[in-house]
Amino acid sequence: MADWDAIGEGLWKALGGLDAEAAQAEAEKEFRLALIGAAGSGKTTLAAALAGIPAGEPLPAELEACLSEYRLPLSVADIADLESATLLILLLDATKGDYAQEVAAAEYLSYLGRPMLVCYNKMDQVPVETRTIRGQARWRGVEIMPLTATQPDTVKELLVPAVLEVLPEYALSLARHLPLFRSTVADRLIERTALVNATYAAAAGLAESVPLLRMPLHPEDIEMLNANQALLAYRLGLAYGLPLDWHHDVQSLRSAVDIGRLWRQIGLQVVGLVPLWRLESKVRLAYGGTIGTARALQAWYTTGEALSSAATRELCHEVARQSRQISRDMVARAREALPTPRIPAARPKRKMRLPRLPKRPPKRSCAACGRVNPADAVFCAYCGKELGVEQGQEETQGEQ
Repeated sequence: MADWDAIGEGLWKALGGLDAEAAQAEAEKEFRLALIGAAGSGKTTLAAALAGIPAGEPLPAELEACLSEYRLPLSVADIADLESATLLILLLDATKGDYAQEVAAAEYLSYLGRPMLVCYNKMDQVPVETRTIRGQARWRGVEIMPLTATQPDTVKELLVPAVLEVLPEYALSLARHLPLFRSTVADRLIERTALVNATYAAAAGLAESVPLLRMPLHPEDIEMLNANQALLAYRLGLAYGLPLDWHHDVQSLRSAVDIGRLWRQIGLQVVGLVPLWRLESKVRLAYGGTIGTARALQAWYTTGEALSSAATRELCHEVARQSRQISRDMVARAREALPTPRIPAARPKRKMRLPRLPKRPPKRSCAACGRVNPADAVFCAYCGKELGVEQGQEETQGEQ
């Protein structure tokens, strides 16, 4: 049975030898979000929120190609340029009442065949009644999203998931270039990988019927979990803007984050002080350990520092709590998915019949003396009279 330190060692080894070409191509995928609206609709403020900079500051040069602004009415050159945009975001000023320009622009932009989101901006400046009406509005079958570009948290809560839903293949690139997307994309990556590892643990642990002591992960289990965690760690690093080859030198990260100790603490939270492991505990450990490792790495990517001891204990407690419900549901589904043994249909019972024995020929009685003779006797064994000749037959033979 492998010990806890094998998890950390295996993760760093898998991270150093990772084949990262596919993740690198995904992180460097080019995109361009086109922000379209009338003067004063909040295009520049929204661009600053997406870029993670204070409102009013100019966009960094590297982001100018990712975020483009277009003022209504659109010119011929603008329309030609919008044909290459990845996503169109049409902004409506919620404080206005006339949207003739926006309607005309939406009509024309619909022919470009590009995905488009429509947003009401400045929703914090309208009365509550108007805010409710605008928040339920639909335009040409598309739900209009209420928005306040001056509040990055609102943009993150409403616009970021909508963009990721329209452009799921650009998620890693969006997070790498636009800081507002990072935590949302990271949460999705972490949850997906944790579910994959928990599913593997559930499937691999179904054959274990006897509770185990120490740690219920075999070397092959650790190898699989570490491969998934290494890819997750690398993708998270790319999402937070690290260089493409950062995984080749992980000494600073390795010294800051003790993976083995983190898994050991999560294990204690999962089963308590008595390490009696069952299948659900194995699934909890795989799920919670993956999330705990990713959160610790995420903290380092964000601040450059490791979690404190108090923060680590709180993290372990939280991921153990999350993993309990996940493990119950997953183990139940895994057991339901097992093929049920086929029981052959019961055959109808048949009564066994013995072959009929031939009937014995009746014994022959002598007409003269009345004694019983064997069935095949021709003469009576007692008086010598010929058997089989009745009295009437004898008389008839005598008269002849």
